[in-house]
Amino acid sequence: MDKLRAFTSRRTLISLAIAGICAPAISFASEEKSHIEEVMVWGTSVKSSSESLSSDDFALKQADHMSDLLRDIPGVDVGGTHSVNQRINIRGLDETDLDIRLDGASQNANMFHHVGNLTLNPDIIKSADIQVGANSVTSNAIGGSVYFETKDAKDLLRYDETYGARVYGGIGSNAFSTGSLTAYGKLSDSGDALVYLYGIKRSNFKDGDGTETIGSEGQVNNFLAKAGWDIDEAQRLEFSYDYYRDHGDYNPRPNWGAEGNEFRSSDALIDTKYSRHTYTFGYELKTENSVLNAAIYQNKINLFRNEVGIPGFWPKDRVGENTAESTNTGGSVKGQSELSVLGFANTLTYGYEVKQQNSENEYALGDSNTSKAITHSLYVEDKTAATDTVDVTVGVRYDNVKRKTNLDDTSFDKVTWAGGVDWRITESVTLFASTRTLFKAPELLEAFINFEDKLSDDIAPETGFNHQGGIKFAKSINDHSVAANLTVFNTRINDYIIKKYQGSSKPYLLLNGEDAELTGFEASFHYGHDAFNSRLSYSRSNNKFLESGDPINATGRGARSTDIGDSVSLNLEYVAYDIDAIFGWNSNYVMEETNVLEGNPVKEAYDVHKIYAQWAPSQVEGLALTFGIDNLFDAAYVSHASTSGTSKSRSGKVFSLDDLEPGRNVKLSVAYQF
Repeated sequence: MDKLRAFTSRRTLISLAIAGICAPAISFASEEKSHIEEVMVWGTSVKSSSESLSSDDFALKQADHMSDLLRDIPGVDVGGTHSVNQRINIRGLDETDLDIRLDGASQNANMFHHVGNLTLNPDIIKSADIQVGANSVTSNAIGGSVYFETKDAKDLLRYDETYGARVYGGIGSNAFSTGSLTAYGKLSDSGDALVYLYGIKRSNFKDGDGTETIGSEGQVNNFLAKAGWDIDEAQRLEFSYDYYRDHGDYNPRPNWGAEGNEFRSSDALIDTKYSRHTYTFGYELKTENSVLNAAIYQNKINLFRNEVGIPGFWPKDRVGENTAESTNTGGSVKGQSELSVLGFANTLTYGYEVKQQNSENEYALGDSNTSKAITHSLYVEDKTAATDTVDVTVGVRYDNVKRKTNLDDTSFDKVTWAGGVDWRITESVTLFASTRTLFKAPELLEAFINFEDKLSDDIAPETGFNHQGGIKFAKSINDHSVAANLTVFNTRINDYIIKKYQGSSKPYLLLNGEDAELTGFEASFHYGHDAFNSRLSYSRSNNKFLESGDPINATGRGARSTDIGDSVSLNLEYVAYDIDAIFGWNSNYVMEETNVLEGNPVKEAYDVHKIYAQWAPSQVEGLALTFGIDNLFDAAYVSHASTSGTSKSRSGKVFSLDDLEPGRNVKLSVAYQF
């Protein structure tokens, strides 16, 4: 991804795109340098509540998996190595506990325990706004939110251009090739459009031990079309269509590593298609004191697998072609107004949302299942400047969820609230604290299994709270900038809902288990001086059931813990202005995690490192050459958010589930924008 900086004193253009590296430190001093003007051309802005001290914190990455984009954010991890298995984890909670959206369209799905629920292409993402933990009533998720927004024509037009194009190609030694073509421009003085085509072809990669995985060879294609119309200076309409398709002969259990798949099903592969269609239509109104956004959308995810020729035990009803589909159809209205009430400055945020989630499947022998959930939500939140240095935020939200399956027709509703205080002690130091009550109705059962689910007679929705607080620091002196952030949290989930298998001829039973607790912190430190930027972060997350002391999500066969534990991330970046180049280093250190179910192996510690360099010669405007090495020292490791550990076969034999990450990967890419 290309980020061009125009250095007026040097008259050069330097692109700050990075191959697979984390966000650079915030350089507050750069805002004071009169000789620097930043122009964003192709990049991803990653803003996280766990570390972002400025909305202009740009993550310059060239990612082919969501882990490349998000894994180094404090409190966030991304599990999975397979293209159909991308799983975002925040503080030990997975995507079923998160509010994940693409251009406003809900990506909520519960597809299949052997694949992830996300079908996202990081290359076209313009921004990712991450709320680590539940902090605001504007979202109903108990673990936090991740809002992705794709690029549009206005983002790519430079200077006084009326149209343009970008061609990109890249290869990785372990083992992929990729390319994209983008065309964009103004259709009129008030209209603009973008068309984007992307493809990546993967072979079976080798892990750090030199072992080749099986069943990863396939191709992902993505098509995006967007059109916008500025009705006038205050109003805009925008339509987008996003099609994503992942197709290949994949292993039967993509969340397992090669050893587990070979043990259970030898070298068998399954014809797999994982696709998504997303339609969005949005309206924006901006006035002097208010912003209003309205949208309608449909997001349809489909999983197809032709499950034939698999050795060993395999359910008879699945031998053949099987499909599952999850569709979210919804609409939302969100407004924000600046008001003055009794002499106090207020920022009022308010909104309404409706969403219907439909889940259905069909199996080789003709069996099928359907279920749906309809959610209505209302919220209002007010931020008041109580004094010149103290802001007080209060909010209230109402959610109503109607859940209908073949065995149940039940409604759940609750009023939740949030409150927070920000106290600016000095111009450089701010203390903050917040609390948010929680609510989550029972999820629909995963779509790609031939089972019904039934609620226990006395089931209650999950409730609880998230308390967090901390300190922020930011200061610039001449060419030096320092920033730091510390957030400490305590999350309580009452009546944690678990899924109980009752036999092949009976439905799954959803019932309340124990209360659960998550505790930890996220800390980050940034330092910048002239052309040098750095960031050091440390995050910790621990979870457990309060009665038994067991880690959360230790109820399934082979499951040990969702705990992602302690991790340290170091980022170093240097811009060599005179040669139009940038150089960087990223290191991630993850500590051993011992909070696992008794009798299971610990999650092993690991450290992994990346380097990158990019050259954007000023003599050829729009050209960027990028070189990088991921997993520089060829480490063999498993992310703590991925499937790992051991399991037992029906005969009692123990085998490994470790989903080992790719080993050393040398990347080279070229992009030309004109």
